[in-house]
Order: sequence, then C-alpha cells, then structure tokens
Amino acid sequence: MEKEINLDTKNMQVNFYYDFIEVDDSKINHIRESLSLLLKGYGDFLSETLKLKKKFIININLIDNDKMIEINSTHRKINKVTDVLSFPLQESIRADDYDKFLPEVELGDLFICDNVCLTQACEFDISYQDEFIHLCVHGFLHLCGYDHEINKDEEKIMEDLEVGMIQDISSQKAKK
Repeated sequence: MEKEINLDTKNMQVNFYYDFIEVDDSKINHIRESLSLLLKGYGDFLSETLKLKKKFIININLIDNDKMIEINSTHRKINKVTDVLSFPLQESIRADDYDKFLPEVELGDLFICDNVCLTQACEFDISYQDEFIHLCVHGFLHLCGYDHEINKDEEKIMEDLEVGMIQDISSQKAKK
C-alpha cells in the first residue's frame, strides 16, 4: 500500500511518500506540518529569490537505511547510507535552464533516510522535525542547480541560501 501526503498551492506542489518505512501518527503529524512549512518556503524561494512564476513540483521520499544504500549504490556507486540524495529532472532552475514550455515544472526527487535524519538530529541536539526540514532544504537547493561540491564559492552561496531558507521556515513555525 502506497503511503503519501500531497500538498498544493498556486505555485508549488509537494508529494511526500513513505512506502518503505513505518511511521506513527505523531511523526506523520510533524512531517505534515514540516511539509506545509516547506511548501511555503520552496514557493517563496522560487518566486522571490529566483523570480520564477511557474508552478513547480517536488517529490520527497522518506526511506530506510537499506533503501538508501541501494539507491546510493545504484546511482552514485557509493555503497553506504547517506542523509539525503537529490535527483533533479531539470538542467538548472538556477541558471534558467528548465522546461519552460510546460505549465508545471517537476523539479525532481529527494530521498531522505529516516534513520540518518534521526541520528543527525540527536548529534546536533535539534528536533527530528528541524533536521528533516534542513535535509529537505538542502536537497531542494540541489534540485534548483546549486552544488556545494563544485568549489568554495558555490559552497558559500548554497550554505547562505540554506541558512536563510531555514531561518524563514523557522520564523513561520514560531508564528504557529
């Protein structure tokens, strides 16, 4: 049975899947709240920062260690678990190189490892929800064409955008 959450606004759609793990109702409620915050944060970034007026779609998958190792091994030839993997469907949203002729543009897929998210939340002494949001923002920026592994300048650009988006999302969370 496929388990999913779909959220939609005028300029952004988030599809969330958790087929490969069991998630209790409390965690689902936190994830649904996080997705709602991310929906606004993603939409604001695309329309205000990148000045794009289309509707964009992102798919987020919460998976276990085994599935993450399988995906990482298959696509990156790295046989280990990682926190988040991004698979963009566009050349570069950032560089204005995407399927502009479509009314809706699919950014791509994020895969977040539930266990690593939980472990990192404990390591950083933050909530699971905050680490989940961090990983979703990080992956989203990769889908938009940002890459911290290119050089130090790109790393700084991506880090600054990540911090700014997380602060914006955290301020929304505080208002609730």
